[in-house]
Amino acid sequence: MRINDIDETNIRGLDLNLLRVFDAVIRLGSVSRAAEELGMTQPSTSGQISKLREALNDPLFVRESHGVAPTAFSENLYPYVRDALDTIERGLKDVREFDPHADNRTFTIIMTDIGETTILPSIIRAFSRFSPTISFRAINLPTHETPDALKSGLADLAIAYMPYLDVGFFQRKLFSTDYICLGRKGHPEMSKGVSMEAFRNADHVVAEARGTGHFYLLEQNFEALGIDRKIKVRVPNFMSIPHIVSGTDLLATVPRAFGLALKDGPTGICGHEHPIALPAIDVKMLWHERFHKDPAHRWLREQIYSVVQDIHWEESVEKFMGASKKRGKSRASVETASGEKEKRT
Repeated sequence: MRINDIDETNIRGLDLNLLRVFDAVIRLGSVSRAAEELGMTQPSTSGQISKLREALNDPLFVRESHGVAPTAFSENLYPYVRDALDTIERGLKDVREFDPHADNRTFTIIMTDIGETTILPSIIRAFSRFSPTISFRAINLPTHETPDALKSGLADLAIAYMPYLDVGFFQRKLFSTDYICLGRKGHPEMSKGVSMEAFRNADHVVAEARGTGHFYLLEQNFEALGIDRKIKVRVPNFMSIPHIVSGTDLLATVPRAFGLALKDGPTGICGHEHPIALPAIDVKMLWHERFHKDPAHRWLREQIYSVVQDIHWEESVEKFMGASKKRGKSRASVETASGEKEKRT
C-alpha cells in the first residue's frame, strides 16, 4: 500500500497520542517497551495500534521473535510522522520558552499620543539595554475597538485609561494622574494662575482623543459642576495643543503626566494648577486572559511595569510647572503604582 492511497477521511481523527505510539513502537521494535516509555499499559498501547491499523488500512507491524517489525508501509510513513512530531515539539518548546536576549519579535502596544511621548521613550531606552533584539509597534485605537484587538492578538497590551472593561481581561495599574491647565506665557488672565472666573470666560481647545476616556470624563465633571466651557477648537489628540496654546489665548485642560513631554516642548506655554478639583484617573496596563500565562507576554508585562515605575514623573512636571508652582503648592501629583498586583476584570 502506498501513502497516497490512504483515504483522507480515515486519518482526520488521528490524534497526537496515536502518532507518538506509532513512533515509539517503530523505534523500539516492541509494544511492551513502547508502553513503558510512554507510561501506558501494554493493552492500552495495543489498542492505539489497532486504531491506527483501522484508520490507515495496513497491519503496520508484524510479529518477530523479539518484538515487532514495521511493514513497508510503516517504513515509508515513519519519516513523515517523525517530522510532524519534531515540528510539534519545536513549536511547544518555542511557546513555552522565551529568551529575551535572542528573541526578535515585535510587540504591539495600544497607547495614546501622550503614552507615545511620555512612556514609549523610556520603554525603548530600557529594552535597548537588556533586550536589543526586541522591537515595538505603537498603535492608537478607539476605546471601543481595544478589547477586540487585545482578544484577537492584534495587540499584545494596552496602556490606557479604560474604567469599564468586560470580563476576560487582566489589568495592572501603572500610575495615576490628575489634570492641569495650560496657557501661553504672558496670558493677560494668568499672571497669578488660573482663577475660576478666568477659566469660565476663556475660550478652550480640547482633545477629543478617540483612544482615551479623557474627553468624556472631563465633560461629565464640568457638566456636573455647571461649567459650560467655551470650546473654540477641537483636535483629535493632545500633541498639537501646546503649539495652539502657545500662539493664542486659548486654555487647555490636560493630564498632569503630559508635563513629562512638555518640559522640553514649546517654550511659550506654562502649566497652572487647575481651578477645579478634577478627579485623578488611573492609567493601567490591560491584556486579554488568552495571553496571561504566555512566557513572553509575562516577561513583557513585568518589564514595562518596572520601566514605568522608574519614570521621574514629579521631577519632570516640577520642571515644566516650576513658575506656577511658586505661586502655590501643588494640589495633586502623578503617582506611580509601586506594589500594584495584576487583577482580573
